[in-house]
Amino acid sequence: MEAYDLDKLITFSGESHTKHVFFESEKLKAQVMGLEAGQKIPPCRMEHDVLFVVLEGRGVVIVDGEKQAVGQSAFVFVPKEKETRSIKAITQMSLLAVQIRS
Repeated sequence: MEAYDLDKLITFSGESHTKHVFFESEKLKAQVMGLEAGQKIPPCRMEHDVLFVVLEGRGVVIVDGEKQAVGQSAFVFVPKEKETRSIKAITQMSLLAVQIRS
C-alpha cells in the first residue's frame, strides 16, 4: 500500500500552473495540479482516459469546445477519444488527475 497527503504535494506559482506526478504504474498515472485564478492548462490531447477531481476552488473544464463549470468535489471523466481538453481556474484551484492506461 502507498498513501499520499495531497495537500502537501500541491504547489502554486504566479508564473503558470504547477503539476506534480506522485504515482505512476503500468496501469495508471496520478498527479496533482495547482492553478492560480486566471491560469489555464492549455488544450492538449491525451492517449488515455482521464479522471479529474477538483480538490478546491472553481474553474471551467473545456473538452472539444464544450465548457463545464466545476467546483470543489466535482468529478470529471474525459475519454481518450476526445481531441482536446483544458482547464481554466476562476479561483485558486487544485486538482487530482488520474490517467487510466489500457
